[in-house]
Amino acid sequence: MKRLDESFLNGRARPTPRVLQWGEGNFLRSFVDWKIDLLNEKAGADWGVIVLRPIAGGLPFTLNEQDGVYTVLSRGVNDAGEKVSEPRLIACVRQEIPSHESWQDVLALAHDPNITVVVSNTTDAGIAYVPTVTFEDAPQVSFPGKLTRFLFERWTAFDGKPEAGLQMIACELIDHNGDELRRIVLQHANEWKLDPAFITWLEKDNAFYNTLVDRIVPGFPRAEADALIEELGYEDKFMSAAELFHFFVIEKKPGMPDLRIPLADHDEGTIVVEDATPYKARKVAILNGAHTGLCALSLLAGIESVGEAVSEPAGAKFLDRLLNEEVIPFLTLPKAELEEFAAAVLRRFQNPYIRHLWYDISLNGIVKYQTRNLERLLAYQEKFGKPAPLMTLSLASWLAFYLGRFKGSEAFAPRDAAEVIERIKTIGALDDGTDAGLEAMVAAYLQDTAFWGRSIDTPLLRAKVAEDFRYLTAEPFSFARLEAFLDKA
Repeated sequence: MKRLDESFLNGRARPTPRVLQWGEGNFLRSFVDWKIDLLNEKAGADWGVIVLRPIAGGLPFTLNEQDGVYTVLSRGVNDAGEKVSEPRLIACVRQEIPSHESWQDVLALAHDPNITVVVSNTTDAGIAYVPTVTFEDAPQVSFPGKLTRFLFERWTAFDGKPEAGLQMIACELIDHNGDELRRIVLQHANEWKLDPAFITWLEKDNAFYNTLVDRIVPGFPRAEADALIEELGYEDKFMSAAELFHFFVIEKKPGMPDLRIPLADHDEGTIVVEDATPYKARKVAILNGAHTGLCALSLLAGIESVGEAVSEPAGAKFLDRLLNEEVIPFLTLPKAELEEFAAAVLRRFQNPYIRHLWYDISLNGIVKYQTRNLERLLAYQEKFGKPAPLMTLSLASWLAFYLGRFKGSEAFAPRDAAEVIERIKTIGALDDGTDAGLEAMVAAYLQDTAFWGRSIDTPLLRAKVAEDFRYLTAEPFSFARLEAFLDKA
């Protein structure tokens, strides 16, 4: 079978390189590059991408071997409830350069006036300050270090002209990603004692945008590779599967310049807003919070994957009520918009092409509950004067999961920091089989500031968590018992 190359594009135009992309991974290629490719098609635009590998090593082959062309498979359940699998050949990527092996080639791109936008996703740890990097390193070991050196090259090449400034769109999964990248770049520029005129240009004529990105990208569909080769008629080493859903929030604060690349003008899944915070809260509370809310309950019931859980009436009903009764009322975006997002999340969970395992989601489960669900638990209790029934059941289920109080627990040991597991064991030892012991254990669980950042113990919550823990562990838990719980809650 022939290897994929640009001959398969059937004459589609190859755009001018205008975007420098730090990161060659599946996510950027299936999200930002996919959106740029659609922009070129819909608007007759001319946005090409040069991909840089930010670290040494990686795959032993490059996108150049396929002329930058690869396939994105968008797959899932559409609004009508139908299974969809849509392959798209991506034509916007023009070249891949390994930054460590070809650093001078990277710096040469700073002299190209067509390059005006920088996109990055260098993993969650990529935007980090490394104090040992220097201006003379070739290249700097960190991404902010490399970017600082690149921007200085840009400033030098264009004699500090304001219009030569770049727009940085950071897609790393950290809060205020663009702000953090800008902070570290300026820190390097000052510590390296670079020309004050460069630092002024950096501050005034370059823009760093915060973003929120949302699309599940499983990556190369290895299990189906042979069948897909036969179906598509070519071999593609860079094929990437992604869910149908995609949402990109770019934060343009007051005073920042308009985005040069007009994705939001031609893509309903991209928006530009002054403040991305409400959308971050929506994603964390609804998407991530739903995962965390049902995760331990599913594991206690012996259900392995998200898809299996939501195909059960009890699992679907639990999430529907959790989101609509205990999450959405405590978020700030319009209710209709939140309900639409929640419905999309439930469709995403039903995606037959993605088998998302609860045990993988359970990693560091207690801190996930703290960051994703605790705020809504406490807000509900403050508003109604009683514990949120489903959030509280979930909170009890995490205690049961970490203590291994469920059938089959030997195959699903909690995965967390050693000190967290030890603290839970110590707390679990307080349960001596009596009502007083159970209450003491639950009180210690709720009072542990290392888990929750503060004590969340109240008489009402303690009594309800104890009651729920007893319900979850008195006999083997199942979704039939979850159904019975929901009928009473």
